[in-house]
Amino acid sequence: MKVAVFGPARRVGIVQEGFVVDASAAYDKYVAETSDPAQPAMDTSADVPSELEAFIAEGARTIDGVRAAVEHLFSHADSDLGVGGQQIRFPLDQVVLHPPVAGASRVFAALANFADHMEAAAANTGAADAQTTLARLQSGGPKYFMKDPRCASTDGDEIRYPARTSHLDYEAEVAVVIGKPGRDIQPDEFRSYIWGYVVANDWSIRDNVSFGPDFQYSKNFDTATGIGPWIVVDEGIDPQDIAVETRVNGELRQSGNTRSMIHDFASLGAFLSRDITLYPGDFILSGTPKGTAVDSSKRLDDGTFPDDSLFVGPGDVVEVCSGALGALTNKIVKAS
Repeated sequence: MKVAVFGPARRVGIVQEGFVVDASAAYDKYVAETSDPAQPAMDTSADVPSELEAFIAEGARTIDGVRAAVEHLFSHADSDLGVGGQQIRFPLDQVVLHPPVAGASRVFAALANFADHMEAAAANTGAADAQTTLARLQSGGPKYFMKDPRCASTDGDEIRYPARTSHLDYEAEVAVVIGKPGRDIQPDEFRSYIWGYVVANDWSIRDNVSFGPDFQYSKNFDTATGIGPWIVVDEGIDPQDIAVETRVNGELRQSGNTRSMIHDFASLGAFLSRDITLYPGDFILSGTPKGTAVDSSKRLDDGTFPDDSLFVGPGDVVEVCSGALGALTNKIVKAS
């Protein structure tokens, strides 16, 4: 099931067969048309909330109800109209999808979590201090940083080229979405906390990057948190076998799989939940495989790039895609 956020009211929608179905309204219709007419009308608003955070928190019962409602709408209903006569099924190409990010969501992003990415970066860096830093990032347990959820973008959005950079980079990633509260989660229990999966693009500024206290400054700017276009909720997906690719203006740049993560999602979830509660709607990003502009470009000892042609800028179109999850396609535009 593909769960999206759509329209002016940012309601939860289900994407199916080229349409977006208003989840809450479809469930209202399903209950009204399949219940005993002699019984009083039921209040179903709590069963299938229209707001994403509450929708996720309701768990499997809500997903089961929506599956039944959408199947009823496509196969058995007399019309596409809701119980109040309103339209509840919309052509996908006629609606606006928003990043599927709940209001209180946090975005945890794994750092240095694909060996091939780090090894390629080290091979293109001659400075001894940079080599030491890259080696330190790969050693020990998981490392992470935060992406601002209010800086989220999704498929079709224009990416604002930051005025403070001349070296903008892409990072193809996969994210898991937390489905229930959990603290001090054990690795072998983490799978039960995953609600869904989504494609992500960790847009990054590569000018004068420091791995010190100001590292997040290079990771956060308006539109920098690429997520979407929807969350795939499917218990059959193996979180450690999801392929992801990046194309820049049609050219393949990255091709990786979550099976190559240094620290898998279970390890990340256990690490991040130590003494802190993870909540429904939180995201954990996988890290990125090799093929980014920064790990594919020679860097001199002074930190400059003699050839920076692989970095992206205004006019470039970047697609991050996964056959299992969907695609984020974005054009970069000059900041105004």
